[in-house]
Amino acid sequence: MKTLVVAALLGAFSLSVIATSSLAGSLTTEVNGVRAQLMSTPDPPVTDRKTTYTIRLVDAAGTPLTDARVTLTGRMADGMSAATPLRPAGEAGVYRGEVLFTMGGRGI
Repeated sequence: MKTLVVAALLGAFSLSVIATSSLAGSLTTEVNGVRAQLMSTPDPPVTDRKTTYTIRLVDAAGTPLTDARVTLTGRMADGMSAATPLRPAGEAGVYRGEVLFTMGGRGI
């Protein structure tokens, strides 16, 4: 069930990111009673420098979701995509991973 919820949340993030590609830093959405907040550092991402993405997942009561499998997928304007796993970050419900942007674009 957690995998399905996370997939739905990331799907919602994909739509949010497409709709707000000029915004970076933090996006929040809620799907099926699960709230997800995605943050990036640096803000905005910089070409040829790693960007750290952190997502916080909590249920409707504010309880952190643990043991989730989280993958962040990014799509560039030219159609290329990259996926990176976000791993537990040492705090319940928080997952983190890095992406290296090797070329500029609308999101950089």
